[in-house]
Amino acid sequence: MTATDPLGIAPAERNAIMPLTRFLPDHPFAERLYRAAEPVWEEGLGQPFLRELADGTLSRERFVFYMLQDYLYLNDYVNVHAIAFAKCDDPKIRQDLAQAIAGASNETDQVHDFFRDRFGITDEQMASARQSAFARSYTSNMIAIAYTKPLIDILVALLPCAWVYADYGTRIAASIGESIETNPYRAWIDMYGTDDFWESAVWLIDDIERLAAGEPEEHLQQLTEQFVVGVEHEYMFWASAYEMQRRWRPEWH
Repeated sequence: MTATDPLGIAPAERNAIMPLTRFLPDHPFAERLYRAAEPVWEEGLGQPFLRELADGTLSRERFVFYMLQDYLYLNDYVNVHAIAFAKCDDPKIRQDLAQAIAGASNETDQVHDFFRDRFGITDEQMASARQSAFARSYTSNMIAIAYTKPLIDILVALLPCAWVYADYGTRIAASIGESIETNPYRAWIDMYGTDDFWESAVWLIDDIERLAAGEPEEHLQQLTEQFVVGVEHEYMFWASAYEMQRRWRPEWH
């Protein structure tokens, strides 16, 4: 762990609140993944979108841009789970995937309906929304892995989203304390800063850990590099939402 938390949480407090810290000692491959991605992971939490969301100053326009991109992302995210399910012959992982598909589908429908109503996102905005170049790069990479790689690769491709959100949500909630009462994005923080959402990452980590035990070192290295790319995509998802940037260059409309 880095000594300085992007949100200013003291190291001792951070270790007490973070599911990430409590979880890693019993999951050596998960720890390897996190350590490889740690520089991007930690820098990501300190970028403007998340800092301003935490203190309640994030503009409505930036949040709406993010929610529309997240809505499109989750549709692809569910499809990647479904491809993993089709490739899986392990009963326990199939059950985990089925529950994850149901949960992500619920998030796509009910959660985004809530934020649509809360922030005045219109049906026309939803219907006309198109993925940004950065979001499309993220989901295209996951879909390519899902169609061409074995099950463990697909699970590792899915992991950055669930794990990063669970960690960031927990730390944001801890950093703002009682000020969450007046934060306009409280519903978002409440959703991702809970133990319930953390469980959405735990099954993935547990299943990946079990599958990784029989993998050769060369494949483990490939999986580690793939995970880092996923965390980099998470970083760019937030960054492009803050800039409301749809194309690779802002001037490309």
